[in-house]
Amino acid sequence: MATTSLTVNGYNIGTDVSVTISDQYGDTFNAGSLGHLRSIEATWDMENQKIQPITRGGKPLYLSIPSGMTGNMHFTRFNGALSSIFVELYQAFYSAGLLPKWTISCQVLNRDGTTDQYIFTGVVFGRPQWGNFADIREVDQTFEFNAENVISTSTLQGIVPALAAAII
Repeated sequence: MATTSLTVNGYNIGTDVSVTISDQYGDTFNAGSLGHLRSIEATWDMENQKIQPITRGGKPLYLSIPSGMTGNMHFTRFNGALSSIFVELYQAFYSAGLLPKWTISCQVLNRDGTTDQYIFTGVVFGRPQWGNFADIREVDQTFEFNAENVISTSTLQGIVPALAAAII
């Protein structure tokens, strides 16, 4: 009788993700071509609402409404590509009023051998840091982003079947 191990050895670490950034005009950048990607972080934004009715025995009603995502990316500079993107974004705004939307695609290799892909859509960049040049240390560059939505191309395998059925 064959047995299957349900134990997954290990856990995800930061190097299990690859990132691609693209704009609405067809420009695509592998994050590795913009510098040494050190980290990417994203947090779901939720708008929490509370209604305190005088009916229902005064028991409160709560809603937590998805409201996009907020994140940041941190690079160590090895070329001027990331700085050039932001210089061109500034120039496109000041010369033509253009404010492009971006897409960030992240592919995560799970420890069980499966792959998850997350696509952040309607992305805008904010607060880019040109770099911190000091002594003989690496030059760090960061920028923040906001995303309208996140899409997962992975399947829900019984996690929330009713919710998955409602989405499809």
